[in-house]
Amino acid sequence: MFNTLALTAATIFFCLTNVLFSSETLATNDTQKAEDIHADTCPTVFYQLQLSFDASACHVFARTLPASITYHSNQPPKAVQLFFRQQIDTPFTQAFDHNRILLHLEGNHKIIVISPDGLGSQVDILINPS
Repeated sequence: MFNTLALTAATIFFCLTNVLFSSETLATNDTQKAEDIHADTCPTVFYQLQLSFDASACHVFARTLPASITYHSNQPPKAVQLFFRQQIDTPFTQAFDHNRILLHLEGNHKIIVISPDGLGSQVDILINPS
């Protein structure tokens, strides 16, 4: 029997990444390039966004824009949401979908998806070319 929540989560993540990867324009002016980030280590910053201090199990899906990273935090989703909201100094929108918190920054240039993962959270950061 299919787990509908897992199937829905995978579909949402797949759709978000497809939207980001469909762009043909590559931006080159970000201060930190994804080429400097390796999948086996967790960076402290990803395209000018500070990652949680306890980021682990990081995986970079794309090294150039559109770029994406996913990682695990031991903090619950609400705490991770608060962490990101405290560092965001630009207008953003927030939505809740299928028990996930979605933060859209800079006109969807940066999207943060925070999902429950055991006692912690899975964090997906998607960076779209501006």
